[in-house]
Amino acid sequence: MTIPSKKVLNSATLATAMVALLLGSGCGKPERPAPAGPGVTPDKAAVSVEQVPKVTEAQRASALSPEQRKVVVAKIGDREVTLGDLEQRLLAEPTVVQSQFASVQKRKEYLAKLVQFEVMVLEAQKRGLDKDPEVVEAMRQAMVRKFLLTALPEDVDPQSLPQADLQAYYDANPAVFHKPDQVELSHMLVTDKAKAEQIRAEIEKGAEGNTAKLVSLWNDYVVRVSEDKASAPYLGALGLVSKTPLPGASQAEIDRQAALPKALVDAAFALEPFTLGPVVQSEKGFHLLLVTSKSPAVEKSFEEAKESIRSRIAKRERDLRRQQLLQQLRDKAKVQIDDDAVRLIPAPKLERAPKLEGPGVHDHSEHGGGEHEQEAPGAASPTPAAPSAPTPAAPAAK
Repeated sequence: MTIPSKKVLNSATLATAMVALLLGSGCGKPERPAPAGPGVTPDKAAVSVEQVPKVTEAQRASALSPEQRKVVVAKIGDREVTLGDLEQRLLAEPTVVQSQFASVQKRKEYLAKLVQFEVMVLEAQKRGLDKDPEVVEAMRQAMVRKFLLTALPEDVDPQSLPQADLQAYYDANPAVFHKPDQVELSHMLVTDKAKAEQIRAEIEKGAEGNTAKLVSLWNDYVVRVSEDKASAPYLGALGLVSKTPLPGASQAEIDRQAALPKALVDAAFALEPFTLGPVVQSEKGFHLLLVTSKSPAVEKSFEEAKESIRSRIAKRERDLRRQQLLQQLRDKAKVQIDDDAVRLIPAPKLERAPKLEGPGVHDHSEHGGGEHEQEAPGAASPTPAAPSAPTPAAPAAK
C-alpha cells in the first residue's frame, strides 16, 4: 500500500465531514455512520481503529500481483492513487460494506469518491488548513490512539493462561461466582404509623403511576421527613441487601446487614423495583420502602466460569502492561507537575436541571445520590467512571 505523505495525512483529517457527506450520497450506498471521534480518517469513518486491518494483514489478502498493485488509477496533482491503494481501501472496509462493491461499476464509483476526497485534501492543504490548531490536535489524538495500538507488548492470549491461574482466581473471588438474591433498598423512617401511611398515600397519589415522579417525590420526602439521619442525605439508601451474607464478605459488611431489621429485608424481597411497599414496623419505628433494583442469585461452577475468568485475567494483564509502559514513558520524559496551580481555574457554573411539571413533583436537584456498584477484584478499569445521576442509592445507613 502506498502511504500518503505526512502533509497529505495531516490535511486528510480536515475533510472528514465533507467526505462523509460525499460517501453518504449517490451510488445507492446507504448512509454511513459519523466518525467515532477527532482524527479518524474519512475512509475509516464507519469503523473504529481497532477494526481496521493492519496493512500487512490486508496485503496478505490481496488478489493482485505486485505489478497490478502499482498500476496508477488516478492522479491528483503530485498524488498518485494506485490500484493497490484502492484495493486496500476496500479491504479495510467492514465486510458488509465490501459486499456493496461487488460490481465493477460500484468500484468505479468508489474510486470517483476517493478522487473527490483527494481533491478536497489538496485544496485544504493549499489553504494551510493542515496547520489549523484543531487539525493539529485531531492528528495528535489519532497519533496517540495508533500508538496505544502498536506500542504495547505482545497481547495476552487468554487461551495460553495456565489452568492453575484460572483456578486460583476462581477460589480467590467467591463473591463473583456465588451470590445470593439481592435487592437494592431505600427506606424512610418515621416514628408515627399514621404519618407513615399519610406519606405513602401522598407519594402514590402524586406519582400517578409514573416512575420518574415516584422517584422525585421519594427524594423530596425522604430528605425532609425521614428520621434516619444517616441515610436521609443519601435519599434513604441502605445499599444492597441479601438474606444471607455474600461469600467472603468482610465482617463490617456482615454486621451492616445484620443490623437491618428482618421485617424490612423480608418485605423488600416481596417488592418489585420502583413500587412502594406497605409500611413496615420495627423496633426503630415505621418504615416506607422502595426497592430500586433486584439481582438474581449467581451460582457458577469453575467449568462454567472458566472462559469468563480467562477474559478477566487477560484484561487485567493488559491493563497492567499499559500502566507499566505509561510509567516508563513518564520517567523517561522527566515529567514535572504543579497541580496546585489548577486552583486558579474558576469552577464551572453548573446549571440547575429544569423542574419537572405536574402534580406532586418536587425539585430535589440540590440533593445528591450515588449508585451502588460492585466490581470483580482485580478487574477494575484504569479509566475513571463517569459520575452517576442522582438516584435513591448510596452508602449504607448506620
